Amino acid sequence: MFIYYLVRYKFSILVALLIALVSLVPGNSMPASSLFNIPALDKLAHFGMYALLGFMVFLESRDQITGFSRYSLLILGLFLLGAMIEVLQATVVVSRSAQWLDLAANLAGLIAGAVSFRIFNWIIS
Repeated sequence: MFIYYLVRYKFSILVALLIALVSLVPGNSMPASSLFNIPALDKLAHFGMYALLGFMVFLESRDQITGFSRYSLLILGLFLLGAMIEVLQATVVVSRSAQWLDLAANLAGLIAGAVSFRIFNWIIS
């Protein structure tokens, strides 16, 4: 059963692992770049990463997920994953901190990913 889920959700798992990796790398090990001086770039990155994660999860589970309550539970689960990563940033990773706006960007990204999937699914149907 475990292998079934690994295969079925391989891209969602890969995106989630990449998000965790990027989020839990110490801040001082990031390369120096003038690109990082863009205001709110980290919030845009959170939004984009979680939009991709939400889209991938909904895409890979499209045969099994029906109804608003199931979509809501998936978004809640993914949001809690993001919250757990934020807590780890604050407690485990040196030179990183948790921010409420990061969580808000995560949630907005998840909702955008879900809406994008619904539009995509409507177009291909």
